[in-house]
Amino acid sequence: MGGKSSKTGTEATVQNKSEGQPMTYDASFKGPIKNRSCTDIPCCIVFVVFILAFIGVAIYAFAMGDPRFLVYPIDSSGNLCGTGRFSNKPYLLYFNLIECALGTGALPKDLQNFDIKNFQFKICPTPQVCVSDCPDYYWAPAISDPTKAICKYNVTKPQNANSAIDAVKKEDCAPFIVPSKPVVFRCLPGPVVFNPVQNVSGDFNGTRLADRNNNTVTANQLKEAISNLTNELNVAQDYGIKILGDVTASWWLILIFITIAMVVSFVWIVLLRWLAGIIVWLSIVLFVGFFAFAIYYCFNKYVQLKDTASQWIVTQNLSYYANLKETWLALGIIAVIVLAVMLLLLIFLINRLRIAIALIKEVSRAIGYMISILFWPLIPYIMQIIIITFWGASAICLAAIPKTNRDACYIYRDITILGSNDSRAQQYADVRCWFSNQFHKIPCNISADGFSGSSCRCLTLGDCDVRYTYVLQAFQLFMWFWLMNFVIAVGQLTLAGAFASYYWAFHKPKDIPLFPVFSSFGRAFRYHTGSMAFGALLIAIVQFIIAILTYIDHKLKGRENTAAKFILKCFICCFYCLEKLLKFINKNAYIMIAVYGKNFCVSAKNAFSLLLRNLIRVVVIDRVTDFLLFVSKLFVVGAVGVLAYFFFAREIPGIDRVIPTLQLNFYLIPVLIVICAAYIVASAFFNVYNTGIDTLFLCFLEDLERHDGSAEKPYYMNKELMNILGKKNKVSKQA
Repeated sequence: MGGKSSKTGTEATVQNKSEGQPMTYDASFKGPIKNRSCTDIPCCIVFVVFILAFIGVAIYAFAMGDPRFLVYPIDSSGNLCGTGRFSNKPYLLYFNLIECALGTGALPKDLQNFDIKNFQFKICPTPQVCVSDCPDYYWAPAISDPTKAICKYNVTKPQNANSAIDAVKKEDCAPFIVPSKPVVFRCLPGPVVFNPVQNVSGDFNGTRLADRNNNTVTANQLKEAISNLTNELNVAQDYGIKILGDVTASWWLILIFITIAMVVSFVWIVLLRWLAGIIVWLSIVLFVGFFAFAIYYCFNKYVQLKDTASQWIVTQNLSYYANLKETWLALGIIAVIVLAVMLLLLIFLINRLRIAIALIKEVSRAIGYMISILFWPLIPYIMQIIIITFWGASAICLAAIPKTNRDACYIYRDITILGSNDSRAQQYADVRCWFSNQFHKIPCNISADGFSGSSCRCLTLGDCDVRYTYVLQAFQLFMWFWLMNFVIAVGQLTLAGAFASYYWAFHKPKDIPLFPVFSSFGRAFRYHTGSMAFGALLIAIVQFIIAILTYIDHKLKGRENTAAKFILKCFICCFYCLEKLLKFINKNAYIMIAVYGKNFCVSAKNAFSLLLRNLIRVVVIDRVTDFLLFVSKLFVVGAVGVLAYFFFAREIPGIDRVIPTLQLNFYLIPVLIVICAAYIVASAFFNVYNTGIDTLFLCFLEDLERHDGSAEKPYYMNKELMNILGKKNKVSKQA
C-alpha cells in the first residue's frame, strides 16, 4: 500500500457500485503505513508558489504602505503626529474648524487630501499642529491669557494682547480655542461646548470667539464643521477606554480562569471514560420522561377545557391560545408522535447506541495512553496566530498604500524620525526605505499610458489606484483562507495518525509507538503536504466565494431589488452547505491519508464508500458524539463562566480580601472574556476528542470488514465492542 499500486488481493467483489469495494484481510497491514510516498505533488508545488506570492505581497505592502498614516494625523507641515520627534504629540489641533466646513464639511482624510508639495490639506486649509494634549479651556486673543495661545512650532508665544492679535492675523496662532476631546487623534469640541445661547451669540463661558477676520464664531458653525459624528465618537471612545481599563486591571485574573478552563476540560475528558454512558442514557431517560409528562399534561388540560366553548381566531395574544382545548389537543398529539418515534428508534438502534458509547469510552482510554495528545492543539493555534498576525499586518499596510505618498519613506523619515531619540523608529524607517528602493529598481516605464504605466507606478513607486490594492487585498484574503484551512488539515491528519496507531496496536499499550503524535506530524509534513493543501484549497475557494457574496449582499442593503437579494441569499446558503459537506469529506479523507498514505481523491473516495456502507451507524454515532460534546462544552463553559461571574461580581464571601484593589467599570467585561476564552479552550480540547472518535470509528468499520475473529484474522477492537456485536476472537491475542 502507501504510495505504491496495491495489487495484493485486498479488494473484494463489488457488491454495490455506489458503495465501493468492501475491504478484505491484508496480512501486511499493521496500522498506519510506514513505507509511503509523497502525494499530490503538483498541488504542493502550487501551494509553495502561492505562499511565496503571499509573502511577496506582504513585503510590497510593508515597503509601500505605512500603517501610521491610518492611525495618526498629519499636520500642515507634513509631520506625522505621534511619531519620531513628535511622539509626545499624538493629537492634531485645527486653528479654525470653521474653515474645514467651507469645503466638503468632512474631516481630513490624510494624504488623500494632502498636497505633498505645499504640505497643505485641500479640504481643510486652516493651519494644523500636533499637540501633546487637547485644550480644556476657552481662549480669545484680546481678553485671555496670551501665554495659553497655541501657535506654530517656530513661533514664539505672544506675551500680551496686541502681540496675540497680530499673531492670529498672520495665522501664526489659533484665532480661538475651545475645550476639546481627542476623537481619532483629532482635537474636536465636545458636547460641553454647545448650548442654545451659544448657537447664535458666540458667547462661550463669557469669552467671545472670533476668527482672524474678527467674524463671530458660533456653536452652530462648529457643529457644522465637525459634523454630528463627534458626540457618537466621544461616547464610543469613552466606553472603549473604560473597557480597555477593565481588561488591563483584570488580565491576570482572566488568565487564571482560562487555566481553570483548561484543567476542567482535561479532567472532564478523563472522566468521560466512565461518564459517557451515564450522560447518554440519562439524557435519553430524561427525554422520554419529559415527553411522557408532556403527554399527560396536554391531555389533562384538554379534558379540563373540553366542555368550554371556544372560537379559533388569529391573534398576537399567546395567552388566548393557552385557553383553547384545540391547542392542548394538538400539542398532546405532537408529543405522542415524537415519543413514539423516539421509542421506535431506541428499539431498533439500541446496539448502535451502545457502539457509539463504547467508542467514546475507547477514545478516553486512547488519550489516557497518549496524554501528550491533549497538548497538540497548542501547535495549530500558534500557527494560526502567526498566520492571522502576518495577514492582518499585510492587510493594514495594503490599506495604507493609497494614503501613503510615494516619497513618504524619505520625507517622513527626515521630518519626523531623524533627529529623534527613537532608535526603533529609525530602524523601522530604514528597513522600509531599503525595501522601497528594491521595488524602485524594477525595470518598467512609469511614464507609459494605460494599464502598463499605472501598474508600473503602483509596483515601483507605490502610487496605486485603489482598484489595485483591492485586488491585492482579495488575494491576501484568499491566501488567509487557504493557510488557515491548511493548519486545520495538519491538525486533523496528525491526530488521525496518532489515534489510528492506538487502534491498530494489537497489544495495548505495548504496541503503541513511542511518540505517536510526533511521528504522525512528521509523516503528514514529509509525505502529504500536497494532499493537505488540496483539501484546504477546496474549502478556501468556497469560503472566498461566500465572502464575495456576503460583501455583495452587504452592498445591496437598502436596495429595493427583493428578487436579487433573495437569489443572493439562496446562493450564500447553498455555498455554506457545500462548505459543511467539504469539511466532512476532508476530515474523513485525512483519516484515510494518515492510515494508508494515498492521495486526497483516492482517500476521500475510500472514506466516503466506507461510511456509505455503514450509513446508519454513521448517523447514530455522529448525533451521539455531537450531543455528548455539546454537553461537555456546556459544562466547562457554564462552570467557569458562573465561577467568574460570582468572582468578579464579588458575590463570593471574603473575595474583597483576595482582590481589595480591583476596581472595574463593567464587571461583566472580564466575565464575557472568560466565557469566550473558555469556549475556545474547551473547543480545542474536545476537537481532539471529536477527531479521535471519527478516527476510531473508521478503524472500527475497517476492522469489521477486514477481520472475522479467527486465529489468522483476529479483531483489533476491544472486548466491550466485540460483546455488543456478539463477536469474539477464537484465539486469545498472543504477544
